[in-house]
Amino acid sequence: MAAIPLLPVATASADPIMDALANTTCTYPQVTAALNAEAPALGRQLSARPDMQANIQQFLAMPIDQRQQALAQQQAVNGRLNALIFAQIGPQIMQVANTCMNY
Repeated sequence: MAAIPLLPVATASADPIMDALANTTCTYPQVTAALNAEAPALGRQLSARPDMQANIQQFLAMPIDQRQQALAQQQAVNGRLNALIFAQIGPQIMQVANTCMNY
């Protein structure tokens, strides 16, 4: 998670990034620690955006099925924009999603 879309932004169907976001077992502190370590520029952006921090906290508090639904709804509204954003920062988000459980 766009300013930072480590956030609910696209569909969780066959996209590995969206699957990782929807299915993560990481907590908000784990995600932010991984973000700061693995993608420091995105971590700085997030720390400057209390609204995005709240969005991520709310998203991670949802059950997986609700996350998937939220991602699908967001994709329906902003699919093209989401694709552009994830083309730029998708690899960093995937790295955070794959390592956050270590923090």
